[in-house]
Amino acid sequence: MIFDCARCKLAIVGEDERDEGPRQVLNLGHTVAHAIETVTDYRRYRHGEAVGLGLLAALELSGADDLRVQVRELLEAHGLPTRAEGLDPACGDRGDRAGQEARGREGAVRARRRSRAVRHGAEVTREQLEAAVMELCR
Repeated sequence: MIFDCARCKLAIVGEDERDEGPRQVLNLGHTVAHAIETVTDYRRYRHGEAVGLGLLAALELSGADDLRVQVRELLEAHGLPTRAEGLDPACGDRGDRAGQEARGREGAVRARRRSRAVRHGAEVTREQLEAAVMELCR
């Protein structure tokens, strides 16, 4: 499985060496993850944990609720966080800041759509992104 995943990733990178198009599908979850890491000063979550949370936010944005449930269950089964704790007690200001930070990083989150195909460049409003980040706090 690892070999197949590496081969798939290499094929995508080979088609888009400068990360200007289709390669961006490999970043799914990373936009929000980097924002969460930033607002928690890289102390609360390991990178993989933040990416898992970012993936949940991306799936929230995409409306892929069935897949979001599966990912949540998979993360929980491996003892990984499914709730963004530590942003602040009410997950208010810092949760909003994480949404703003994510928006500022790339201008858009690459979200998975109901078609089951990963698309890059899916535009998301600030309000949608901040709501998805706040959902991580619930």
